[in-house]
Amino acid sequence: MSNKTPEDILDLARQRIELRKQQEHALCEQWQQERAARERPWRYIFLYILGILLLVLFLTPGASLEWKLYAIVHGLVAQQHNVFLDGMQLPICARNIGIYSGFLITLVYLWVSGRRCAGGLPAKPLMALLGAFVLVMAVDGFNSLLGTIGQPQLYPSRNDLRTVTGAGMGMTIAAAFLFVFNRSLRQNVDKQQSVIGWRDWGIVLAFNGLMTLAFYSGLGFLYWPLAFLSFFGLVGELFVINVLIVSLLMGYGGSITFVRDLARPATFALLTNLLIIGALALLRFASEGLIALAALPSSLL
Repeated sequence: MSNKTPEDILDLARQRIELRKQQEHALCEQWQQERAARERPWRYIFLYILGILLLVLFLTPGASLEWKLYAIVHGLVAQQHNVFLDGMQLPICARNIGIYSGFLITLVYLWVSGRRCAGGLPAKPLMALLGAFVLVMAVDGFNSLLGTIGQPQLYPSRNDLRTVTGAGMGMTIAAAFLFVFNRSLRQNVDKQQSVIGWRDWGIVLAFNGLMTLAFYSGLGFLYWPLAFLSFFGLVGELFVINVLIVSLLMGYGGSITFVRDLARPATFALLTNLLIIGALALLRFASEGLIALAALPSSLL
């Protein structure tokens, strides 16, 4: 017969549980190291493709950089209600400037401010406020639509209002995306930390306010920084959404610790971005060409 006391049996059980945890942790670390080794070449592939695309954007002769920015995103946004700085048109329209610049500013701020692993919902009053931003933009968009179709408006439409309401929408999208991204892909998600707090909201709101003032300042030297902010905000939002989708399809759900662990799906997402943007731009330019051709008098054909 065994002379072990209940305390001895409990100690043995605890030791076995602890040993099992150590083994599982060791296996997990080994698996992460192996995957990091597999991902490393993909980081260079990603940077190589990205570098080529940037070189093509900036160095391809035959068209101005202003027109290239406009043409690349031509199939993604309406490009109506345009904003000009020093006589130069920004690549996307007033509302989209707010949405995508606001998205990029908010996401970058939340990332660098220590919420890159956050997976908790904001406080309910803050969630309601972010939801109100969506509602406000919907109302302003509907009011703008009424003017476009020649119907009486609730109030006169203005580009600065389009940008302000768009920026509120961009802030909300950024917070929602970070929540979904971390909950879907991160192994080390912190479900107790909210993706955005009141202090973050105040700082991001101030940044977006300064951004809006810059867009309507009329200062020509701000054209290129603001053009790149809005352009890469739009292209970047599409890219990160594609990264999330491709990563989930490739089985990365709940398994990453660092963003660099997504080098392989990010490479395929970058190519997907290129395909979507290129195809939509070509389709829109082609349709506009056909419409313009159809509008010509038959005597000119």
